[in-house]
Amino acid sequence: MLTALFISVLLLIDRLLATGPVQLILEDGRAVPVEGASYFSLNDVLFFIIAAWFGGMAFLYITLSTQEKEIPGLKQTIAEIPENKNTALLAVNLLEGDEKILFKEILGNNEILQRDLVSKTGFSEPKVSRLLDRLERRGLIIRQRDGMGNRVLVKKG
Repeated sequence: MLTALFISVLLLIDRLLATGPVQLILEDGRAVPVEGASYFSLNDVLFFIIAAWFGGMAFLYITLSTQEKEIPGLKQTIAEIPENKNTALLAVNLLEGDEKILFKEILGNNEILQRDLVSKTGFSEPKVSRLLDRLERRGLIIRQRDGMGNRVLVKKG
């Protein structure tokens, strides 16, 4: 896909930088170059559209495929949280960004209300909910109903 992006960009640059016709006019015994007006033909415009589309699709594919690459063995490594905190902290090292911050907060408390996570981390309620969904799918936590909210627990092996 990277080659498709590279080729389409090169072709577009080549066509866009192509010079128009040059005429030589004799004035006072000297040849003076005069650049004629150059317009893009219908074929050129169609070429630009197709090359830009291929380049855009290649760029999107590259961008989207690198965003959510799954780390091989991640599910096997943290499918079950062991009962001691040392190995739970090892699982924290496999997480990144906001998930890591949230999971550390949960580990520090063993169990915590979801609304307390919102206030302690400063994340919005929807963001905390999405992050907890991800941690739950990875088998790191369990959410239990607690009145109008949820109690978040570290999952034991």
